[in-house]
Amino acid sequence: MLYRETYPDTFEPWRGEPIDDIRHPLVIETAWSETELADIGLYEPAAADPVPDGKVIVSTSVQRVEGVVKWVNVLEDIPFEDLQSAKIEAVEAKMDAIFAAGAPVTVGADTLHVALTDGSRADLTAMATTAVAASTGAVPWPESYQTGWIAMENVRIALATPANGLGLAAGVGDYYAQVRQNGRDLKDAALAAEDQAALDAVDVESGWPG
Repeated sequence: MLYRETYPDTFEPWRGEPIDDIRHPLVIETAWSETELADIGLYEPAAADPVPDGKVIVSTSVQRVEGVVKWVNVLEDIPFEDLQSAKIEAVEAKMDAIFAAGAPVTVGADTLHVALTDGSRADLTAMATTAVAASTGAVPWPESYQTGWIAMENVRIALATPANGLGLAAGVGDYYAQVRQNGRDLKDAALAAEDQAALDAVDVESGWPG
């Protein structure tokens, strides 16, 4: 939208009102240059300056700044509590993304992933319980486990012995626990931060298990 300078350094949206008794088309900027538009007091404001980190826009207006007609933002500091909440949300989003990707498991030369959904972890717990019993001879090691645990890549991870099953369950469980703990540590650090510098030092990308 074009803005018209109705008084010196006062700009209002131009909606096609006649200028010097001449009615111009609303799409005049497609045919006229910036200089020609300025000659009749019309301007297409330049973009406002970028909003610095830690600031929020309170209001916006069109002003002439050092000879340039542009959008100008009035800024204020974002409440520190809001910045802390945003950091915590970023940590939770990172943690959710890691969980969605699954726990990495090395199988030969390949890296596969075991799902970390509630259902999958419950199944792993049941498998580990069976493996403990099977390792003492209390129950046979089920053939369904021997043929393999299905990874997210739809590839089976062979669990030939109860020890293999316990190893898989322990590895996945440890990975899950590390993710949870790192998420807690980062959120605690964000809550403990007393100023912007301390909050900026909380790196959402750091500390996660590989």
